[in-house]
Amino acid sequence: MAIERNLKSGQATDPRLQKRYDFFQRFQHSPDRTLIHPLQIPKWSLTLPALLCALGIVLLAQHLISLGTYTVNWTIAFDLNSAVAILILVTGAVSMALKARHNLKELRSTQSIISLVVLLALAGFFFARVLNVGTFTYTLQTLDSNFLVSLLLACGLVFLAFRGSKFASGILFGLFIWWGFNIKDFDWLNALQGLFSSSAGAKLVKELLPPDWTYFGNILDALAITIQTAIVATILGVIGALPLSILAARNTSPHPIIYNTIRLLMNATRAIPSLVMALLFVPFLGLGPGAGIMGLGIHTISSLTKLYAEAIEAVKPQPIEALTSVGANGFKRFRWGVLPQAFPLLASYTIYAWESNGRDSTVVAFVGGGGLGFLLQANLSLFEYANVSVIIIVLVITVMLLDRLSDFVRSKII
Repeated sequence: MAIERNLKSGQATDPRLQKRYDFFQRFQHSPDRTLIHPLQIPKWSLTLPALLCALGIVLLAQHLISLGTYTVNWTIAFDLNSAVAILILVTGAVSMALKARHNLKELRSTQSIISLVVLLALAGFFFARVLNVGTFTYTLQTLDSNFLVSLLLACGLVFLAFRGSKFASGILFGLFIWWGFNIKDFDWLNALQGLFSSSAGAKLVKELLPPDWTYFGNILDALAITIQTAIVATILGVIGALPLSILAARNTSPHPIIYNTIRLLMNATRAIPSLVMALLFVPFLGLGPGAGIMGLGIHTISSLTKLYAEAIEAVKPQPIEALTSVGANGFKRFRWGVLPQAFPLLASYTIYAWESNGRDSTVVAFVGGGGLGFLLQANLSLFEYANVSVIIIVLVITVMLLDRLSDFVRSKII
């Protein structure tokens, strides 16, 4: 601080202190962006630490340097219902405080009161254990020092990337790709050799070809059920996603609490694969198309809600502000200000969801939905590979036709 005061006041200082001060000043500021050097000249105050961090991560991850492991036997246990309820209350309080930081009257608005009621209802739902999510318990038996130090070095790379070092960003991306390919107990060389030298694979190809086309007549009904499942699931997805996306978009959501709640629910739902979702409906609806339709439909709702909300957030605010200035209510602002701008993206996402459901409906049929997936599973279990090849060919042709049809519809709508 004394050096900085002397430099600012123009007093003479030691040249070595001057150089040291200049170094730390350069380190604090991001690299200058110029059109002359669009790829950015390396800034060694950021590049050198990034190189050292990357080298340390590689050496520690490969255990070329071993810092040892320690037995700790730490146990973490807490009630998830209470934790979720507290998290909901804290998150909601922060959201309301941020929205009302410039205008305290916002806390007494109707939207804030409704949001508070929703917040308390959600917290009470978990506190009352209407849905008991149990007690989280985890025991950490050993502590790997290499992993901890690698994590700290990775945090250093993230810091350098935020300071403006594109080199650190590139290293982070490269390390992420390297980690993705570094699968435990998996040998890439043996896998590549097995693709071209496996006798079992060669036998499977011989049994798949030629297809037994006498089986074609048995799959027509299953093909119709597969397409119908995709249609119904897409319609359910659109009906459910459109109102939810309005609540999940920043520029149309009544309150941050509602926005965050809908986003959280949709993220949690989207994390469950459609096949697992269909399996969860089997005890309620039994084996058949119903479980597949509901599982695929709810998964479509969660996916389209995110896509629709992003399309709504991307609209220009000027038309909405103009409608607001002439006294238009919320429905009219959405109908004439948001929907005309977002409609091309909404239509495109809907068509994409239909294409995706056309493929996924085959997978959810594995739970007994009666579609092509059910026949595919049955023939695989019986080792009727000649019939399997017929089903695969029909499925590929169907998906290609659906893709061309969706392109035609998209060209007429958008």
